[in-house]
Amino acid sequence: MQIFRKDQVIFLEDVALRVCRALGSSEVQLENVSTGELSTRKTFSLCQAYAEGRLKTVADRKHELSAGVVRARPAARMTGMSDSARAETRRRMDILNHLQKMGSFEKSRKDLRVDLRLLAAVRGEVRPPHESTIYRWRRKYLKAHQDVRALFVEFDKQGGKGQTRLNSAVEALIDDKIETVFLAAKRGSATDVYDAVFLAIQLENAKRPDAEHLAVPGLRTIQRRIADLYAFERAVAEYGPREAERRFASHGRARKVARILEIVEIDHTLVDLMVTDDNRIVVGRPTLTVVLCRASRCVLGFHLSLAGHGVPAVFSALRHAMLPKTYLLKRYGDLCLDWPCFGWPERIVVDNGREFHADAIRDAMASLEVLVEYAGSRDPNDKPFVERFLRTFNYTFIHKLQGTTLSNVHERVGFQAEKEACLTLAELDQMIHVWICDVYHRRPHAGLDGRAPIDVWNEGAQAYPPQLKMNRADIDIEFSDLKQSALQHYGIDLNNFVYASPRLALLRRMLPKDAGVTVKWPRNEAGHIWVWDTTANEYFEVPNKETEYAGLTVEQAKAAKKRKAEGSPDYRQTNAEAKAINAETVAAALADKKLKARRRGARHDNQTSDDFRDHAGESAPAEPPVEAPPPPPVVHAKVKVDVPEDVESEA
Repeated sequence: MQIFRKDQVIFLEDVALRVCRALGSSEVQLENVSTGELSTRKTFSLCQAYAEGRLKTVADRKHELSAGVVRARPAARMTGMSDSARAETRRRMDILNHLQKMGSFEKSRKDLRVDLRLLAAVRGEVRPPHESTIYRWRRKYLKAHQDVRALFVEFDKQGGKGQTRLNSAVEALIDDKIETVFLAAKRGSATDVYDAVFLAIQLENAKRPDAEHLAVPGLRTIQRRIADLYAFERAVAEYGPREAERRFASHGRARKVARILEIVEIDHTLVDLMVTDDNRIVVGRPTLTVVLCRASRCVLGFHLSLAGHGVPAVFSALRHAMLPKTYLLKRYGDLCLDWPCFGWPERIVVDNGREFHADAIRDAMASLEVLVEYAGSRDPNDKPFVERFLRTFNYTFIHKLQGTTLSNVHERVGFQAEKEACLTLAELDQMIHVWICDVYHRRPHAGLDGRAPIDVWNEGAQAYPPQLKMNRADIDIEFSDLKQSALQHYGIDLNNFVYASPRLALLRRMLPKDAGVTVKWPRNEAGHIWVWDTTANEYFEVPNKETEYAGLTVEQAKAAKKRKAEGSPDYRQTNAEAKAINAETVAAALADKKLKARRRGARHDNQTSDDFRDHAGESAPAEPPVEAPPPPPVVHAKVKVDVPEDVESEA
């Protein structure tokens, strides 16, 4: 059986070939349309090429069905047709199919007319198509080698759609003004383009005789031209080429991970909620720093702060993520919260914020043997899971609370977040714990094939148990700011304070002249620093000479010291404690009528979620009191605490 017809044009590997003749039942002779070269092909090999998509028939190529000539025009597909054109196309197919079954084309023209009336009655049509129309439809169908696309209706091409009726000079002016007025501005409008075109045509008509004046197009014409612009062009004009490339980039699937804690993502967000102090006075919007496991989508830890985001917020969030959540039983025992997610990540993915490029972050992660990977600049798709979590957090949880600011100022209609705010930072911290443990972790996740994040974590923890690779005291040391400082005869001068101890003086004797030392200083504690001992290869604690600043953050201690030195003379006479000065400063700011001042006061007070967790205090638990003789200095695996010289003398 020969399936190729004489003079049929086929395309093998995009080469046009014409069927000359059949050579038996298994071979055909083909002629190259371009060169006239003759060749012989097996029918089976041609069928195989057709099945593989390498051979295309005339019906598959772009062609002119009415003339039988191959031309480069878009193939007719019903997916791009209007509803009326589809309905008429199906009607034509149905009528020809029924007439073929009835044998009407073998009958006379008169009998065909009778069959058409009968078919119209069955279809419920008042007026049947004329027999000449039927013959024309069938002729086109047969001429196209029974290709049904020959029956496709071209209603949508009628009326000159997409063809301009304006003068070419007017079209050129419209294109030029769209380019120079609309696309050159961040927020161009059709009215601006219309005004520019109108003025340009008036200037052009002043040079022309009356008979050759150009007609001014309507505003609707300008709007249609702008609507036909490429979306990418408009994005470039509105957002710039970099943002346009990001929005229209081809985003593949995120990097796969094989186990929990293989990749951890970190990011900040400003919570869409106003919080209050204990007196229910609004103090501002807190900042949330989240640590998310990519493999399980579980939240490893978070940090909530009214002091903004920065290096301390990153350290606190990582500390919360790495350590077991043992404080839950004591603080939220009545809620029965289960949060088993903790451990050492292998790699963290961060953005390009200044805090993530700090030397303290890099040094701490290197000491903890954690790789730091920076996402592409202004490319949130490098860490998409934490970005999606932050959206879920705000939209499905925060936006339902009293005092929410929502995500857009235009959505805040009919209410004021400042007047509805009623939650303190501690209450919000508790609600976030409940939402993460009982809602988010237990809700089926589409990205995990419908499984809950906590189930994926528990399954991964069985195969790859989380590890605790460093002592708690050493973590607190590493999660401190890093600085190279000069060692003077009186100690170390850092942040306007002097730190000294007998061991520091001994270390100075063993160092070369004018040698500096590596210092780790915690921002949330001005009472001590840690100094690296190059001989013992360990950090040891050095206290502040002014012990009254212990327990204050460095920022609070600086402000109290400045106010004590330059403020009211009463402070000099009474020798007021630094903590009392700080409390007075915070209270005055929180009592201010301006929200900006209250925000500054909350920031100065350093209100964070660490205040509500047991592991946020000292680097090591306090030793039980022991009667005389006084205990020797407490020595940790990597930390040594020295008793100041004046304390030893008193003892």
